[in-house]
Amino acid sequence: MIHEHNGIAISLYSLKALRMELSGEGGFLIFEFDNALVRLENDETGKWVERSYRNEPLSQFYDDVLDLQESFDAWIGVWNNFVTQVSTSE
Repeated sequence: MIHEHNGIAISLYSLKALRMELSGEGGFLIFEFDNALVRLENDETGKWVERSYRNEPLSQFYDDVLDLQESFDAWIGVWNNFVTQVSTSE
């Protein structure tokens, strides 16, 4: 599921962590994602192997720590609702 809030659109399926990093009067809202898993065929053996590639974090700067906290809380709510929906549908 792709969700957009405050100009940020992410796949909630691959979201691993969400954190705040304070900087001066504001700070960064940082989204961390699961590694991307890719199946590739080995040219020498012809066997398929799975490779893991790191997904870079996404960050958004906020000038004011209150705006940062508000956005963080909103995203936590979105993520929590998503996890609840997924777990109840299984």
